Amino acid sequence: MPYITITATQGLSSDQKKQLLERSSDAVVSSIGAPLASVRIMLHELSRDHYLDAGQYGAPTVMYQVEFIEGRNEELKSALIAALSKTAHEATGISEQNIRVRLIDFPKPNMGMAGGISAKQAGR
Repeated sequence: MPYITITATQGLSSDQKKQLLERSSDAVVSSIGAPLASVRIMLHELSRDHYLDAGQYGAPTVMYQVEFIEGRNEELKSALIAALSKTAHEATGISEQNIRVRLIDFPKPNMGMAGGISAKQAGR
């Protein structure tokens, strides 16, 4: 845990996608201290003709949705937002003005862990 879903507009090269995934994982580990073994990241590509940003049709974007167990403070969350935004810009060349990060805290009883138990049951 955490689980990260990246949605990016199409057009990134294979190398950019690889860099985005690997560097995002590193950013999570370094900014909030998550163990690498617990970081899961999925990349979804969005057709540019399915995206509108501030009235601009087909704008390039990277959007992160980060889901994790409740309990991280505001300082850690701010560090994560900054690290992911910078990482996406560096890996893709997309302006940080077009990158967004959304954080979702899950209550411990609502997060399933390995072995089919909740985070609360796992003592997290």
